[in-house]
Amino acid sequence: MFNLFNKGRLTALFALVTLSVISTSLMAGECCEEASSTRLYVGAFGGGIYSNTNRASQYGTAFFSEVDSIGPLSVIAEGKLKRTSTGFGGAQIGYEWSKPLCSDWYLATAGELEVFFFKQNKKGHLINQTVIGLPEHDFADSFHMNSNVILANVVFAVNSCHFYGFSPYVGGGIGAARVSLHKADSFQIEPVEAGINHFNSNRNDSSWAFAAQAKAGLRYNFCEMFHVFVEYRYLYVDAANYIFGATNYTTHVPTSPWNVKVKNVNYNAFVIGLQFDFL
Repeated sequence: MFNLFNKGRLTALFALVTLSVISTSLMAGECCEEASSTRLYVGAFGGGIYSNTNRASQYGTAFFSEVDSIGPLSVIAEGKLKRTSTGFGGAQIGYEWSKPLCSDWYLATAGELEVFFFKQNKKGHLINQTVIGLPEHDFADSFHMNSNVILANVVFAVNSCHFYGFSPYVGGGIGAARVSLHKADSFQIEPVEAGINHFNSNRNDSSWAFAAQAKAGLRYNFCEMFHVFVEYRYLYVDAANYIFGATNYTTHVPTSPWNVKVKNVNYNAFVIGLQFDFL
């Protein structure tokens, strides 16, 4: 009875292994057929994005009178904005076609258009090192920054039945970022001017900047028409200029409008997303 039981288990195990091998072979065949196909897809994605510290500068003129023994005072304050992290999300559309490399191996090339957006609060300490007539002139600045990025990408993936639905890929793209700064604050902290926001007459402005990215990831094909993917991205957004309003208080010397330059920003992002194939 014991031997019969063992034989039964061995037979069942052999049948299970046989079915597994046949199923894997069929899946591999399907994968190889799919690996050589073309596809039109749309996708959605999101994740976390992290900026480095970047430099910023603030320029303006404070119109002191000659009576004050100072006269017009040129302000050129420079410093760094702190690193930040936030979430982001976006969408993409692309077309991919495959070229055989060798038996069961294909290079897939895709042209892709994508847009994504994120919000962050950038803060920094800017110091005026060219002051004449005052011992010090330092500012604590903060900006609510909304970034909308549009990029045209080229993506290269390796497809093979030996990967069982997985495809590693790399890509890159160029485009533009529409960056809006709103609710901007600039408070003088040395010497202290309590309650004086130097951008008070107009705290909002927007600008376009060049953007570029590189990315690498891994995607998995399931249910024939869906891909889930994870990836790392490096995003570069070039420097941009913004104009904020003049300081306008009855208790403060009048100023010119303020020119703020935010230097280039480097971002690292980690992404998860889903693609749907039309073809």
